[in-house]
Amino acid sequence: MSCILMMRQNKNTQDSSIDLYMQYLNNAFQQPFAPIIWKPVTGKEIYEISKNLKWKKSFGYDEVPSWIVKLSIPFISSPLIFIINKMLSTGIFPTRLKFSQISPIFKKGNKTEISAYRPVSLLTSFSKIFEKVIYNRLLQHAQVNNIITTDQYGFINNSSTELAIFKLTQQILTNISKKAAICGIFCDVSNAFDTSNHEILISKL
Repeated sequence: MSCILMMRQNKNTQDSSIDLYMQYLNNAFQQPFAPIIWKPVTGKEIYEISKNLKWKKSFGYDEVPSWIVKLSIPFISSPLIFIINKMLSTGIFPTRLKFSQISPIFKKGNKTEISAYRPVSLLTSFSKIFEKVIYNRLLQHAQVNNIITTDQYGFINNSSTELAIFKLTQQILTNISKKAAICGIFCDVSNAFDTSNHEILISKL
């Protein structure tokens, strides 16, 4: 009986936590965002994306390394453009490009335990091109609508962890000059994604 009661309490606590987060998001973004514009891809964009692919010999299940794709772009860009634009117009990501080879990489601890390994997914080079096209449009949408906070430094163009350190140092020095109290909290969360509330991450406003 006590176990059931504890489970119910945990469930109620989790539900109330989700409600608080959703309330915050609703207050922060009171107006709906404009719909994402899935503009068609061009040959120039395909060329730029392929140019930034790394010259790797590794490959996914299709056994086509990225260096072959890079060299082949002038000859395969037309069918790529057609397929990618079909994906953008229908909203359907090709099923075959969702497949990946999973390789377990040992992190630390007991080698006989699954938790001691980090799964690494080897995607096909074509999958990376498709994903980059989607990424470009999502990022532009987020920047135009000011969805991303200015305190986000990772995975943003013209930004870096060095810039974050510079801003932190600047704030510390400013407060020192004002003789103000300074306090910092730094967290290094192990298995951060596994400890996140997935229901909040995938909830729709």
